Amino acid sequence: MNRVINFILWPAVAGLVFGIVLLQLPRLAVIIPGLDAYLPKENIQELTQNSFSYSDAISKAAPAVVSINSTADVRRENQRIFNPLVRQRFLLNDESTSLGSGVIISPDGYIITSYHIFEIQGTDIVNSSLPEITVTLYDGRSLEARPIVLDRRNDLALLKVEETDLAYMAPAEENSLDAGDIVLAIGYPRNIGQSYTQGIISALLKANESYRIQTDAAINPGNSGGALIDVNGRLIGINSTIVSESGGSEGISFAVPAQNAFALMQNYIDQDPGGYLGVDGEYFGRIASSMLVDADVQGILVQEMLLNGPAEKAGLRIKDIILSLVGIEINSPEAQAYAIQTVSDLGPGETIIAEVFREGKILTIPIVLGVGEAFIYWDYEEQNFLDPDPCGESLLIDGCPQN
Repeated sequence: MNRVINFILWPAVAGLVFGIVLLQLPRLAVIIPGLDAYLPKENIQELTQNSFSYSDAISKAAPAVVSINSTADVRRENQRIFNPLVRQRFLLNDESTSLGSGVIISPDGYIITSYHIFEIQGTDIVNSSLPEITVTLYDGRSLEARPIVLDRRNDLALLKVEETDLAYMAPAEENSLDAGDIVLAIGYPRNIGQSYTQGIISALLKANESYRIQTDAAINPGNSGGALIDVNGRLIGINSTIVSESGGSEGISFAVPAQNAFALMQNYIDQDPGGYLGVDGEYFGRIASSMLVDADVQGILVQEMLLNGPAEKAGLRIKDIILSLVGIEINSPEAQAYAIQTVSDLGPGETIIAEVFREGKILTIPIVLGVGEAFIYWDYEEQNFLDPDPCGESLLIDGCPQN
């Protein structure tokens, strides 16, 4: 028996221990000074860079995460006090700005973000204008964006920029998520540039047919609308809200599942949205036009254009006068409305012809239509879109303005 132990068992055990130590040497070299001198450098480098870094996941996802700056004109109710018995109410014009993040979810320029970025708070607000939204891409380019769907229930907003071939993110499978999974949050907190935080999924909070992702990854003001990704760089959620008494991150944050964001985009596309010209103008008759351009013309005076929008890409300019659209001569306000409706009835990607008066010349300009229409609400009960502005003026605040 002793011979068996001495000549067979002990050598086998020693060989097994030696093999285990040999296999673990690269890991031991990380914590034992000097040991790395006896190992190939590439082994140490691979271990330290890949096993303890999420740079690959971030490098995949970061180009699709954008910064969002929103500005809206608001009117606040105020009052002048002349004496204790006389008070006069008046409206004060003001400007509301907000910062957030967003995620490009289609190479065609669809961007998902949080609805509450555009929600204007304040009991003294009477009404507000549509926001002007600037999206700053990862490469530093700034684009003008339009909100095309608002989903207050899920705290989501779908934006559109007139740009293609953009970096975008695909969603992870919902059934791949579980509490304890490592996640990374990407966004633009407090306007200091794109940054990243790491945590785990704390819980999957289910309510009826939907759920929220709870995470302890640090989410701060400005992160709203940014990406929550897994360690493979796939989108799993849109960062939404935090629970905090201080206003900063306290380790309780919530994200809307990425599948909800993609469903919102698909629902919109399935509704077959109309074409979009990207022009804001006013009808000018012959008399008004002659005072402006010293010519006997009438049509739509171009006053504003969507930056990088269909009209601007086609070559229209501010102060052009559009004489006709899709063959419809614009010789009255009614003709203007009919021409605009005809354009909206066409599909995105279709080419229309605009006759334009500019500097004494009549130009024929082909325009490829973009995706319309702006600012509509998704109704989950009816599975359809609601009237975009039931209150007449106020699109962004709960309830309707008081008379």
